[in-house]
Amino acid sequence: MSQQNLRDKSVIITGGSTEVAGAVALALAHEGVQVCLCGRQADLLEIAANKIKEIGGVCITAVSQLDSLEAAESVVEYARSTFGRIDILILASPFWAGGQIHEHSVRAWDLVLAANVREPFLMARAVLPIFREQKHGEVMAIGSDSALGIYQQDGAYGVAMHALTTLMELIRMENSEFGIRTHILSPGVALTDDIDSEGKLALTTAHVAEWVIWLLTRPAHLRGNGAVLV
Repeated sequence: MSQQNLRDKSVIITGGSTEVAGAVALALAHEGVQVCLCGRQADLLEIAANKIKEIGGVCITAVSQLDSLEAAESVVEYARSTFGRIDILILASPFWAGGQIHEHSVRAWDLVLAANVREPFLMARAVLPIFREQKHGEVMAIGSDSALGIYQQDGAYGVAMHALTTLMELIRMENSEFGIRTHILSPGVALTDDIDSEGKLALTTAHVAEWVIWLLTRPAHLRGNGAVLV
């Protein structure tokens, strides 16, 4: 079975200020994908974009709070008008915050749910009509193993990861007939170094990026169902 070729495709990656998103963006650029990194911190986006440009890749950045449908649509249109196409949307969870429910910060709860559930919904809402019209597209969520269990003090983040999985499964069910695939990647804690604090081999951001490439290059008729634990 032949793998899908990613060269000359385009991707929007949200949570673009995070190390995971940066590693994924760099790996996709190595495959010839045109990258739009979207996040809240311009300086971190620029650092990631420069790494891509150093290898001869194509990367643009979009600084956005993604706090409205109009903001999401603006990012999608910016990427599509620049690249001439949109093929892939990757939703990288931007941050964690938790705590025991009886003393959980309400502000942290609202911020985590907005970043990890509302933003993915808005971006999916903005890009799915395009994917449905062109009869192809890939939507991937890079969440956490918190989506696959219940952990004390995971708080808002644990709830958000379960909700994100449900959102992705709804997208899959409603759009598979339009040639749209969904992928849910649920890694544990990903480090930048190969060795963790105990001297053991670690899951790294580069490993997560390798999984992203593997999933996106599977033959088009192979469609995932449920989260992939890494």
